Amino acid sequence: MDPRLAVLGRTPPPAPLGLVTDLLDTWFGRTADGVGEDGLRTPADLATWCRARGTAVADDAVGCDDLDLARTVRAGLRAELARHTDPELPVDAEAVERFDHAVAGLRLRVRADPFRLEPDEERVVRRLLATVVAAPLAVDERTWARLKACRDPLCRTAFYDGSRNGSGVWCSMSACGAAAKQRAFVERRRVKRAGERAESSEVRG
Repeated sequence: MDPRLAVLGRTPPPAPLGLVTDLLDTWFGRTADGVGEDGLRTPADLATWCRARGTAVADDAVGCDDLDLARTVRAGLRAELARHTDPELPVDAEAVERFDHAVAGLRLRVRADPFRLEPDEERVVRRLLATVVAAPLAVDERTWARLKACRDPLCRTAFYDGSRNGSGVWCSMSACGAAAKQRAFVERRRVKRAGERAESSEVRG
């Protein structure tokens, strides 16, 4: 987990979803300029990410095609998790289509005892990304639905909703949740004052 996110006090996702959040959180949206910070800008970045997760690979063994695949998988999963937070959110059809096309080329094999999908890729980077893609199929639907993307469009941090009723929408109430409440308060006050000014103008008229 990115150390910058430890302060959010999130519930750790159950295995194997931790690898999914690890990939999603290579994009960090809550930055000072609001633009976001991408941890997968180059193939070398992806190699570093793989090594941090126990996959030995040299920088020069990771190509631009691997980087495109990783970023496409990340975008597709993030689009799905955003709808876990808000089912009424329009589907990012482009991200989903690119995800479907990209992962169709990943090789996965059915294993028994217990039944599961495992990567069947020779290249280590593709094998790790195939593991990410197969991870949601290794948990039940309810558990998968609790993996979400923060509702704040400037954040979209992936988080596991450990609340009792599964109604969480913010990666952290002390960060994004508090900011959203403050914006809502300011907007209500603005609307109220606008209404008061309108009523005052009618009385004078």
